Amino acid sequence: MSLQYTVVDAFTGKAFAGNPACVIIPGDKRLTNEQMQLIAREYNLSETAYLEKKESKEVDVARYGLRWFTPTLEAKLCGHATLASSHVLFTQIELGVKTLKFDTLSGELIATSLPDGKIQLEFPAGELQPVSDDLSAKVQEAISQITEKKLDIKHISVGVGFSFQKYMLVEVGTEVPLDGLPINTGPLVDLAPWGIIVLTQAGTDGSDFASRVFGPLVGIPEDPVTGSTHCLLGPYWTKKLSKAALEPLKSIQVSPRGGALTVVWDQAKGTCRLQGNAVTVLKGELLHVP
Repeated sequence: MSLQYTVVDAFTGKAFAGNPACVIIPGDKRLTNEQMQLIAREYNLSETAYLEKKESKEVDVARYGLRWFTPTLEAKLCGHATLASSHVLFTQIELGVKTLKFDTLSGELIATSLPDGKIQLEFPAGELQPVSDDLSAKVQEAISQITEKKLDIKHISVGVGFSFQKYMLVEVGTEVPLDGLPINTGPLVDLAPWGIIVLTQAGTDGSDFASRVFGPLVGIPEDPVTGSTHCLLGPYWTKKLSKAALEPLKSIQVSPRGGALTVVWDQAKGTCRLQGNAVTVLKGELLHVP
């Protein structure tokens, strides 16, 4: 048995930037959880996505089951691999369809093909809660060890709920730009059980905010561009910057690969709309299935 795969760079308009994800549509080849995990480990990208065609009762809407695996575990929510999956479906499989609906561990997610060529994802908006004094001290100690430069910590909070309970957000001042800053992720392991650490700061050069995301506990030392974290960053920066309701925010993720997206927080619906580009960079065949 063999499988076709596609590698897509997400949240970028050019190849070899953004966040690469592997997309696999097994079709009638049923894969076990163990097989999906082993394949994801073999590709060793931050996420490998698996799609399963479902019946859709809506006209001009295609429905799929969607699961995401890091090299070490199954993820509850993933933005860039959903964008990559949507790009594959819109450009290769579901030609003419403008809306996709995905059944996932985080509920139904919606992808829309926009007239300008971008794809819009509608995800649940996340909530943040403050941390205890003890945890704050622990975070400050860990952050002080990840770089030789002193980062001015302005805010620490953690995600709430099924999809975001492992996320931690740390805003730092702009005196030390995150872009190009060498980071030693080792000390971040001490922040377990929070496995996704988001460093963010106010933006420059036309962006509203910038971020970098680290997940050494989940097999991702640094994630190039992270859609799911923007479900927390969107509401956070909308309120912090006193933006109007539904006002788009321009975000850049300043990892070495870099990437960009637009975020719209719809507080009334409880969702975040993430808009970005994607580029297919590789197609191939997995000759051996574990």
